[in-house]
Amino acid sequence: MGKNTVTAFRFISIVLVCSLFIVSLPAYPPNSAEAEESLQAGMLNSENDKPLIVCYSRTGTSRIVADALMEYLSGTIEEIQSTKNRDGLLGVFTCVLDQLLNRDDILEPLQKDPKNFNPVILVTPVWLGKLASPARTYIKQPAFQGKDIYLVITYNGSLTEEKEKVLKEEISVQGITLKGIYKIITKEITGDEIKEEVRNQLETKPLLAKVHNNPS
Repeated sequence: MGKNTVTAFRFISIVLVCSLFIVSLPAYPPNSAEAEESLQAGMLNSENDKPLIVCYSRTGTSRIVADALMEYLSGTIEEIQSTKNRDGLLGVFTCVLDQLLNRDDILEPLQKDPKNFNPVILVTPVWLGKLASPARTYIKQPAFQGKDIYLVITYNGSLTEEKEKVLKEEISVQGITLKGIYKIITKEITGDEIKEEVRNQLETKPLLAKVHNNPS
């Protein structure tokens, strides 16, 4: 077996291990300090305020969170669609490579212009400690410069302070003001339980935002 073949075999082995990691992370409930830090106090200005809720969901779980936010806040949803095949084992392999290589995605055309909304609520899974590639790609568009954004992340395992710092840096480097992070652990709970968790978090620490909603 040649040197190049051995190197390729090792690389594929590492990626496969990571793919198992991304789909089978154990769930660890956040401690009280982490939960308190993750939720920001405040409320929307009025019943007429309708923020833009942007969602990327590979398996449908983050979409459940986005739907719960839409119902609770009467917001408008924009769903990010990747042009890459992210279904099944091959899709997981693609996701892992995108995260390891920090690759951007190629997205389907978007329907809503974020420059007409402030704030924007981004709902996205966390893969290998970073925002999912489609969500990272989405926030790189110029319309996000100077925007206020709330991040709602879904994940199956623990999120260390170091990983949370990386998430914040991914957003702030785009010239975006991160107003707060909400964290939803989704492992082994039903869709109704996920919606209830969203409602509980928003009731405990309501969303603080000055909303300017002028949809095109």
